[in-house]
Amino acid sequence: MSAEVVGNGKDVSLVGHVKVSLVAQIGHAEMTIEDLFALKKGDAVRLEEGSEAIVTLLLNGKAVAHGELVCVDDKLGIRITELA
Repeated sequence: MSAEVVGNGKDVSLVGHVKVSLVAQIGHAEMTIEDLFALKKGDAVRLEEGSEAIVTLLLNGKAVAHGELVCVDDKLGIRITELA
């Protein structure tokens, strides 16, 4: 079996084919339980972060990268600015 090396120099030949699910964390909000239960369709929840906030990319709850939201075709994407 030949070694499959990625950009960071790591051999991924044994696990390179395994799919993982990443989560993009864009911010947080605090509210009372009363406000939470009062939410209805069409309401907007204001996040503490500004519109240019850094997005954290998570794998199993652990940060693996940070970046900024971008548009990729007609979808949201993340431009990586830092690996965790």
